[in-house]
Amino acid sequence: MNDSPSLMAIGLMSGTSADGVDAALVRILPGARAQVETLGFHAAPYPRDLRERLLRAGGEAGALTDEICSLHREVGEAFASAALEVASRSGARLEKIDFIGSHGQTVRHLPEGAEGACGPLLPSTLQIGDPAFIAQRTGITCVSDFRARDVAAGGAGAPLTPWAHRILFGRESAASAFLNLGGISNITYLPPVGAEGVFGFDCGPANMTLDALAQRITNGEKNHDTGGDLAAAGRVCTETLAELRRHPYLKRKPPKSTGRETFGEAFVEQVIERMASRGGGLKDAIATLTAFSASCVADAIRDFLPTDPPLAEVVVGGGGVHNNTLMRRLDDSLGNPSLAKSDARGVSPDAVEAVCFALLAWGTLSGEENNLPSATGAKEAVCLGNITPGRNFASLMRLLLEPA
Repeated sequence: MNDSPSLMAIGLMSGTSADGVDAALVRILPGARAQVETLGFHAAPYPRDLRERLLRAGGEAGALTDEICSLHREVGEAFASAALEVASRSGARLEKIDFIGSHGQTVRHLPEGAEGACGPLLPSTLQIGDPAFIAQRTGITCVSDFRARDVAAGGAGAPLTPWAHRILFGRESAASAFLNLGGISNITYLPPVGAEGVFGFDCGPANMTLDALAQRITNGEKNHDTGGDLAAAGRVCTETLAELRRHPYLKRKPPKSTGRETFGEAFVEQVIERMASRGGGLKDAIATLTAFSASCVADAIRDFLPTDPPLAEVVVGGGGVHNNTLMRRLDDSLGNPSLAKSDARGVSPDAVEAVCFALLAWGTLSGEENNLPSATGAKEAVCLGNITPGRNFASLMRLLLEPA
């Protein structure tokens, strides 16, 4: 990438938990080793009705096409509102923001295809949140639909963020890893800066299953076991935990990705039934699934990450860092290496994924190959994303193309 002037961008992200939109305002300083400064962050929860409709659309039964059509616009409007809000709260003028990178909201992710009612389904992925409405409301050029191009290149469309993790968290003289505790946990191996070998994959379920149980336990009053208090009040069933750790996904070698299709409602119901057959209640179920989330990560590190050179640390981001019970179990399971929350490395744990999609959008607009086949399994490195021009598109192109 050229040593162009600094750029200001917004990254927008909503994960498998579908709880709302994370918006991060960043300044990117291009160069041989790019630098990123987070200028603002805003988390905008979805209205309850919208979230429930999104969870239904992403569930096993899915939704009718007219519902998906409307949700595509509604989510786009929600993303646009989050972008406008983070700019306003940060005191940034919209005309000074160069571009937006929007992940959208995943409603289906079928990287290996599936069996449909009318026959086999092709490998595919669908993120909604119409970028046209983001560009129209903000006036800012929007890059979106990142996952589809990787799937077209034979990849799983996930994880995409390792490309950005190495910019944010790579260390000069030591190997490390970045762990995101979102709805799904995913990990990125980061060799020393300049060395080859960055890769990443989804470890297994994290907050997604815990959120579902927190809602069940509190009759909808809470969407998350934020501090881990519900899990701390339960008892881990070692028999059920042992069974869960034999799940076939966990033994598959990377590259691999997973989501609600594997660890969604049906999975949670099976765990509840197993626990009930052993005399365990819902708090025991959330305690056991919290232990399972930690073991998924610890087992993935032990089974699939290189040991030479040894990891100096695991940097942790995502909403799961606020779950004290999960973090304690993770720390106990890992022993070495040590855990460090991402804010100790300059990026708020809540903002990391949104920052990553601002960086991925920068890669797209710069013409970079911004997927990592070592992470997604794609046949080749490609430039991800679709560009929806905003009112600033011509000036943005001049800025990006001017000589260094």
